[in-house]
Amino acid sequence: MTAKIIAIANQKGGVGKTTTAVTVAHALALRERRVLLADFDPQGQCATSLAVNPEGGVFNVLVNPVSDIHQWIRETGRTGLDLIPGDRSTATAQIVINAENRSIGTIRQIFRMLSKEYDYIIFDTAPSVGGIQERAIYASDLTLVPTATEFLSMDGLAQMMELLSTLRKEAGWSGELLGILPTFYDEQTSESKKSLEDLRTGFGEGVLPPIHRATVLRECAAEGKTIFEFAPASRASNEYDELARIVVKRS
Repeated sequence: MTAKIIAIANQKGGVGKTTTAVTVAHALALRERRVLLADFDPQGQCATSLAVNPEGGVFNVLVNPVSDIHQWIRETGRTGLDLIPGDRSTATAQIVINAENRSIGTIRQIFRMLSKEYDYIIFDTAPSVGGIQERAIYASDLTLVPTATEFLSMDGLAQMMELLSTLRKEAGWSGELLGILPTFYDEQTSESKKSLEDLRTGFGEGVLPPIHRATVLRECAAEGKTIFEFAPASRASNEYDELARIVVKRS
């Protein structure tokens, strides 16, 4: 079996990309899949969320592509879930790969050697122009776009859709949109409800079931635990488990 690569991406920050990347990765591992999570965000919060030390693993992978990628893979203490952590040095890696004019296929070439070792490889990405995010999406089979259910998030979503179209038309990206994931949903606010309605009007079945705003998601990250460890009976746990079911079905 060849690993499915899934990029979690948006051109706007603060929409729940890291929470989604970490939670979906663990949900898939709990379904007895072999999962590798790679943190391409310079904030390095995937490691913190999993109680693993942040380090420049992704920096080393990107800057030294001929090195053995296995030396940068860390165990998370969770069966089936490994991590290539990142930290602030990832931002330097973006400068390096741009200065060296690396091809759009750089990340795909690097991770290809792991395709038989995992069922899923998940990329947590940060917004960038002409940098890591584009290369991570190009490497992916599927892209999942979390977007907060608020007016200001629509612009970031529009930019994201434009980027996917550009990669497909100009770079020959053969991947697909896994779906748009509404996050921070609160049915008590008119803005949140209207945003969800607008998403469904614009993207139809491409819109996945929303993830409700939940304080518990911030709390579990602070404890270095996933929602399945911190609050397994919570609504957030059930919603992300359903998302993992959809991921398996569509991949």
